[in-house]
Amino acid sequence: MKKLFLLLLMAVSATVNATTVADNDTLTILKPQKVRIITGDSIQKVKVYGRENDDKYTYESKILLVDSNYVSETSINKDTWNFYFVKKRTRGTGYPLESRNVSSRFALGLCYGAGADYKGPQSVGSSWEIMWTISEVEKFGYGQHHGYSIGFGVDWRNFRMDGRSKFVKQGDGTIVEENLPVGYNSDFSRIKVFSLIIPVMWKYRTKQLSFGLGPVININTYASIKNRYWDADGQKHKEIFKKIHQRPITVDIMAEISMRNWFSIYGKFSPMTILNSTYAKDVNFQPVSFGVYF
Repeated sequence: MKKLFLLLLMAVSATVNATTVADNDTLTILKPQKVRIITGDSIQKVKVYGRENDDKYTYESKILLVDSNYVSETSINKDTWNFYFVKKRTRGTGYPLESRNVSSRFALGLCYGAGADYKGPQSVGSSWEIMWTISEVEKFGYGQHHGYSIGFGVDWRNFRMDGRSKFVKQGDGTIVEENLPVGYNSDFSRIKVFSLIIPVMWKYRTKQLSFGLGPVININTYASIKNRYWDADGQKHKEIFKKIHQRPITVDIMAEISMRNWFSIYGKFSPMTILNSTYAKDVNFQPVSFGVYF
């Protein structure tokens, strides 16, 4: 059994260092992406994933001990499809091999209203963004540092104001800022926006990092205002205003840095205000967000 295992190790060593050649019964593979060895009392198994210029290649050699006899099995390209949920995988895990990824990504970040017209203090620590890219396709050509990606997902953004001010929708639909009466205490006032998103990114990869830059198209399907405060008698009040005239479509510019595809740090800025300026002359802002992408 020890001799058999040594023979397998010698075969793997030759596989790693030799050129891809099929000569009679000898097979060697150049630059495998991963080699797996399984050994036990009744099985000796070697499996090779990928080779130079062919990231979908697989080779498996298995020797079984059955009723004191050895049974040998060999297969090439047996595995044709692998599915992974949420985690980002690629058909070409080597560098700089051709890479085509289909992934699902989740982001958590903080929001800020740049150029805000209102006077109330913004609470960045309580203004959050949840972004889920349901499906993203990413592609790099063979030997190419440059690539691209396009995706589809959903986004929730929450812009919160503290202090003694609140957002209010008036009878004519105008969005304004109002001060609370004397003796009233505010909990918070916030604008929430829900969007369908289409991120389109230019990508650049190195061995350790990858960079992305591009527009994110927001289809803003819903927005609302929510206020919560206490009156002079200590009674708690809640106000909700819907249909606050958000722009139906806005565009963000997003940049991200990815560390070995483990996670990304991102930042987004929109040159467009989030609300229709006809109804929000005194309460408007340009959305900014930043956070972590998984």
